[in-house]
Amino acid sequence: MNRSLILIAVAVLALLGVGAYLLFGQRSGGQASVGNGTLCTNQPPAATGLSNEGITTLRIEDLKEGSGPQAITSNTVRMQYIGRLVDGKQFDTSCQPGRTPFEFTLGAGQVIPGWDSGIVGMRVGGQRRLIIPANLAYGDRSPSPDIPPNSALIFDVELLEIK
Repeated sequence: MNRSLILIAVAVLALLGVGAYLLFGQRSGGQASVGNGTLCTNQPPAATGLSNEGITTLRIEDLKEGSGPQAITSNTVRMQYIGRLVDGKQFDTSCQPGRTPFEFTLGAGQVIPGWDSGIVGMRVGGQRRLIIPANLAYGDRSPSPDIPPNSALIFDVELLEIK
């Protein structure tokens, strides 16, 4: 084969590889970790002025852009989180002493739908506020005495690692 054709083919394959990495981020073959993060030590203020009825779609607010790999469906992710009701009352957190970051497979239905949708696209080191309507949280179910039925939920989350 002509040497110049081989060089062109190698260059095209290299460009495709770089383009795929930039487009999709790191998919496998290593871990990207930023330790335990800062969400638990630098907690953003609780959201105020919201009502359950006023939250009808998932709202995603980036509090801090991450610089690591991007989370995609089927990744196993490790997160810190703080969960609140719309009145600001905290009902759960991974930041309590003795608790560890939460780990789950994105898109596998292991968490409420608002998390499965709201974490996709986050980069390691990033922090987001997910404002989740009741239908993407627990709906008319009450998973604990601290979360009334038909509650919209607010989660401040930090992506620590993609496995």
